[in-house]
Amino acid sequence: MKMRIRKVMKPKIIMNKFLLGLIFCCLATTATAKIFNAEEFTLDNGLRVVVVENHKAPLIKQMLWYQVGAVDEFRGHGGSAHLLEHLLFRGTAKVSGDEFNRIMEKNGAVSNAFTSYDVTVFHQFADVSRLEVLMALEADRMQNLKISEDDFEAERKIVFQERKQVVENNPSSPFAERMRQMMWGTSPYGQPITGLPEEITALKYADTMDFYHKYYTPNNAILVLSGDTDAATVRPLVEKYYGKLKKRPVERDEQSPLSEDIHQTLQMSLPHIATPRVSRSFMLPPRTELNDMIYAYDILSEFLGGGETAELYRDLVLKKRVAVSAGAGYNYMTRSNTVFSISMTPNTEKPFVPETGVQMLNQALLRAKYALTEKRLAQIKRKISANMVYLNDNPQTAANWIGYMLSMGFELEDVQNYEEKINAVTLESVQKAFDDLLKASDMTAVLLPLEQTNGENNAE
Repeated sequence: MKMRIRKVMKPKIIMNKFLLGLIFCCLATTATAKIFNAEEFTLDNGLRVVVVENHKAPLIKQMLWYQVGAVDEFRGHGGSAHLLEHLLFRGTAKVSGDEFNRIMEKNGAVSNAFTSYDVTVFHQFADVSRLEVLMALEADRMQNLKISEDDFEAERKIVFQERKQVVENNPSSPFAERMRQMMWGTSPYGQPITGLPEEITALKYADTMDFYHKYYTPNNAILVLSGDTDAATVRPLVEKYYGKLKKRPVERDEQSPLSEDIHQTLQMSLPHIATPRVSRSFMLPPRTELNDMIYAYDILSEFLGGGETAELYRDLVLKKRVAVSAGAGYNYMTRSNTVFSISMTPNTEKPFVPETGVQMLNQALLRAKYALTEKRLAQIKRKISANMVYLNDNPQTAANWIGYMLSMGFELEDVQNYEEKINAVTLESVQKAFDDLLKASDMTAVLLPLEQTNGENNAE
């Protein structure tokens, strides 16, 4: 692969901006009432418990959020958090081998897990009458994981193959991983959650178990129960199964925000890419530094990229007809810098010129700055409010939203009053967010079909 990388660096400053978009970019609101009927309590061993009442159906969602993810891995041990997630389905002293999955299936529960940069989450969805079974099984594997060396090797091979199938078979993965690496540099956020192939094959049983004993403890977790129950009903069960687990001291490295003013360009041509893609990502300060400005950025992402009524789509797709899709997103669910991104898929009825595509996206962004009015702001707030109604209506999405926010340092009161925060955003604060965005560190990235460059695989 031939690569040409251009990086322009300015003198170090205290950074006020940062990058990319993700899952919850358009979930906010406009009413003053509390969003969720939720209550929380904390056990003596430090386990934080949140109960969200939703009595529309006799169902329950259990989500156990561990405050550990890929960024907490030891250097060179990439993929260990993800591998450990897999290993927790291998059994304990009480529930061996595939018994965990068999019992879940017998009780009609849907069970799964996921690993991100900041959290590892185990979750089940079932009839509320099965909640005690769900709790017993989940609490058991918090501290009683029992696997052999053979189990470890078998799961490590599965994780390795999973990376090959899910990541390496995705034609755009090299582009996404290279872009992230360039944006984040040596930060753990620059490495893939799966780990690199050579890291996965080098993972050791003892190191992975050390990771488990270091982070899998009740005082490093948040339990979210959402569905047809209430705090008074579930507290005795939580005490029975989770309350007896011992807490352990947890130490983790702080994720220092990036502070250099860096402007980068990446252009890559890859096989099996059908159409070009153009994106621009901005690195913004951490949520703890932005405070209530995150709500202005949330609204800005909805204004720019919230579907076919959003400004970038209206401009590039409907008016100019130079793109077939356009969007934006804002990710503040992170312990480090937050990330704002815009993107478009060009209309390739005419030959695509990368420099022209970048220029079209930049010009649309500048035009959008003058299109936001008080009327549009009110419309966006109403749309976001409707999204929150749907979010609250489903115990699964409610548990996911609350778990993510609490894991990233929000308090339950912040979650409950999210609508009020969004409703308080002014046009002036969104315009300030826009101005700060345009001055932020950024990356412009273009992905091209290999055929467009006459077979030369390159990055610039």
